[in-house]
Amino acid sequence: MRILLANYTEITFPGGIHKTVREMAKNLAKNHEVNVIQGNTFGLPETEFYDGYQINRIKSRLGDQLFGFSPKMYFSIKKYLKTFNPDIIHVHGYHKLFSPEIIYLTKKIEPQIPIVFSPHLDIYRSSLAGKYLWNIYNLFGKVAFDKSSHITSCSNFEAQTIINEYNVNEDKISIINHGINIFKPDKNKNQNEIIHLIYSGHLIDRKGISFLLKSLHSLIYELNTDNVILTIIGEGSEKKKLIRLSKDLRLENHIIWKPFLERDELINEISNADIFMLLSKSEAFGIVIAESLALGTPCIVTKKAALTELTAENGCFGVDYPPDPVKVANLILEIYKNNISAGPLSNKIRSWEKVVKDYEKLYFESLKAD
Repeated sequence: MRILLANYTEITFPGGIHKTVREMAKNLAKNHEVNVIQGNTFGLPETEFYDGYQINRIKSRLGDQLFGFSPKMYFSIKKYLKTFNPDIIHVHGYHKLFSPEIIYLTKKIEPQIPIVFSPHLDIYRSSLAGKYLWNIYNLFGKVAFDKSSHITSCSNFEAQTIINEYNVNEDKISIINHGINIFKPDKNKNQNEIIHLIYSGHLIDRKGISFLLKSLHSLIYELNTDNVILTIIGEGSEKKKLIRLSKDLRLENHIIWKPFLERDELINEISNADIFMLLSKSEAFGIVIAESLALGTPCIVTKKAALTELTAENGCFGVDYPPDPVKVANLILEIYKNNISAGPLSNKIRSWEKVVKDYEKLYFESLKAD
C-alpha cells in the first residue's frame, strides 16, 4: 500500500502532532511505501529520506502569511498525486488551512482516493480575538471534516468535540489513542532527600506552567518544604514571562531551565523524576503523560479535556481547573511521602506498533468502502 501522510509543520521538531506523524510513518514504512508532505517554514531540504520514509517539504512564502493557505498548493498536490500515486492519504492537524486545502484539492483532482483526517483538536483559544478568528477559520476549515472519507480521534474528548462543534456523524469517527515507544513498567523509585518535579513541553499559555510555579511557591513557602527542585524542559513564547514570575515568587534556587532535549536525555530526566506535572487547560490526548506513566513516574494533571481520561491510570492524579496551588502542593507531598510509582497501565497506553495496526485496518476498510 502507498500511503501519503500530510502535516503543515516540521515533523522532525518537538511536539505531539509531529511525534504522531513520525511514529506512524516509521512503523507504516516497515510494510508499506510511505511519503510525507509538509510545509517548509524553516528552509530545510525539499526532500529527505528519514527513518524509512521520504519527507517532501513545500515552501510557500504566501502560505506562511495566510494561515497555511498556499496559492500554489494545487500544482504541488497534483505533482505528488501523479508521481507517488498514493492508495490512501492521511492528513493531520486542523490548526492551519494547509489541511483543508489538501483535502479539498485532492477531492477535486483524484476524488477516488480515500482521505483519513486526524484533526488533533483541542478547545483552548487564548483570547477573544483568537476565538473570533477561530470562528472565521472554521468557515473554511470545515471542508476537512465534510470531504474526508473517515476521521480519527485520539481521545473520547476530541471525538465528542468533533461531533458537537462540526456536526459530524459519530459513525464517521474512529477513536485510536496515540501510542508510546517507552516501556519500563518495573521501575522502583529511589527516594532521596530532594523532591524532583518535572515538566516538558512547549512554554505556552495553555500548558498552565504559571500554575505550576505558584504550586511550587505554596509547597516551599506555605507548606515549608524547601527540599524540592523543578526542572522545566522546553521553549516557547511564554519563557521570559515565566522566568520573571519565578523571580517574583522567589523560586530561582528551585528551578532548572533546560531547552528541548535529545530523546535519550529526556527519557532519563523523566525516569529519574519523582512526579511529572502538566496543569494544562486543554489537551487532545497527552502523549508525554502516557510516556511518563510507562516509565513508572507518577503524574499530576488537570481534570480538563482528554487529560481526565488518563486519570484512570494507576499513578495519574487529577486536580480541578484552575488548580489550587495549595491543593497541588499537598498532593505532591502525598505522592512523594508514599513513594508512589505508576502502573500497571491499561490498554489505553500501548506501543506505536500496536496503534499502527489499527490504522492499517482502517486504511484497508477505507479502500474497500471507496
